Amino acid sequence: MDEKMREMFMKNYDSIHRENIPTEEIEAQFVKTESRYFISVGEIECPTGYIIASDPLACLPNEAFSVPLSRNVPKGRYPVDVSICRSDKIGIRMCTARLKISDKRPVQYTVARDVSQDVLDLCNASRESFPVDAGLMCFCDEQAAKEYRAFLDEWYKEHPEGNHYDDYFAAFFAESYEKLPAYQREGGDFICWENPKTGSHIVMIASGLGDGIYDCYYGLDENCDVCQIIVPLVDPKVFE
Repeated sequence: MDEKMREMFMKNYDSIHRENIPTEEIEAQFVKTESRYFISVGEIECPTGYIIASDPLACLPNEAFSVPLSRNVPKGRYPVDVSICRSDKIGIRMCTARLKISDKRPVQYTVARDVSQDVLDLCNASRESFPVDAGLMCFCDEQAAKEYRAFLDEWYKEHPEGNHYDDYFAAFFAESYEKLPAYQREGGDFICWENPKTGSHIVMIASGLGDGIYDCYYGLDENCDVCQIIVPLVDPKVFE
């Protein structure tokens, strides 16, 4: 990596880890231009209202490393969007994953994460964050996470030598790419996975520039209610 690219990566890191992110910056990512796009990936059911943002392959299978956010949301079914940029410098990248709780406009985005000290130690992190070690992040309800772990337990009983990405999830991502090749990299960058045992959904999205530390932010409306939950992955301004 040359010095200029390294500088952009560091600038991106600083941008997506601010305490507060201006609402206009996120709104601008969800307006289509020649280099910016956004797409609805799917919906997740929230029967408990406790949302988890996690690495679906490396962390979500372990309850200790996939802690729900401290502020719950009303029970319901909510869409997940992702903003996308196409850059000459980094190609097609997922920019911000957004879980929409209501149609109200957020007046502020403020960082929000409650994790155990074990997770912070694992990440070598000093702030509220979640680790990504498999190049993916996800949104799901706490109940869906429990059902996902049960599914994986059963899957590994049937495939004791298997790998849950290579031998199972990779096919879903490849199918996603075949359907929408203009919006993602070859191999696929996003899916809405349905648990074949329970019907619950988990939205999985490629984590911007890959592995690392990412933050959740509450989008708060004028009444300080949570109307969105976002995970900034790439700041497109840095690479345009």
